[in-house]
Amino acid sequence: MRKVVDLYKRSAKDQLVWTYVIHLGQDGSHPSILDFKEEGLRLALIDNLGTEQTLLVKVRGYE
Repeated sequence: MRKVVDLYKRSAKDQLVWTYVIHLGQDGSHPSILDFKEEGLRLALIDNLGTEQTLLVKVRGYE
């Protein structure tokens, strides 16, 4: 399953920081929207795009 995950600054919710296309569930599992949000936030922290307190995560691109 593939979803698009957008990251925004909490202080300026209309300011897009980054977008990821995330693939989950190839192992036969059924990931939830929360799983995609967590993966997007995890990637953002690795890429030093912000912190959990400064980023807002939104999921789109339902398939």
